[in-house]
Amino acid sequence: MVRVRADDYDTKCQSILDSAAALFAKTGYPGAKMQDIAKACGATKSMLYHYFPTKDDLLLALLTEHLERLIVELELALSEAGAGERRFANFIRAYVQKSAQSRQRHLSAMNDVKFLPVEMQPPILQLQAKVVTLGTALLRELRSDLPATVYKPYALLLLGMLNWTDLWYKPEGTISPQELCDRIQRLFLHGFLAEKAG
Repeated sequence: MVRVRADDYDTKCQSILDSAAALFAKTGYPGAKMQDIAKACGATKSMLYHYFPTKDDLLLALLTEHLERLIVELELALSEAGAGERRFANFIRAYVQKSAQSRQRHLSAMNDVKFLPVEMQPPILQLQAKVVTLGTALLRELRSDLPATVYKPYALLLLGMLNWTDLWYKPEGTISPQELCDRIQRLFLHGFLAEKAG
């Protein structure tokens, strides 16, 4: 099994991951073949297998890269000083921007983890859990008076909203990216902040 951190990729490896993400988004992970990925990125099969001995290794690297980069962006957004609602706006903006920049990878991160062998899934599940933890802590910061058991479900509801936006939102459409972020923030916070303590 190969696990490469995001900052270790060279140009050819990045090209392989880009081509794989596009193919997985188009045909689905089960239908994608290594030879098709090699053809799409102009690599030989032997070069492809040099980087990724199996398709599962390729998917693991793809998901790891995307989630690690997403977490870095979220942590950076949350590190900025400001009131809770400002930090919430930063979180939304960073999440929407990162998933839009890596749309095909993001779709794969949502849909394809289940295709990895069970023994390869823990690193990805841990990264996904870290995203949920960041969201949970942020919501607790906004409303510290709610029962402890509600923060994680609210974080999952928020992330579900953000994740599935990728399936319908078009940045060139009638809603600008900033307006989208503003609407998500208002929609979520007006409900969340209205929650009664206890």
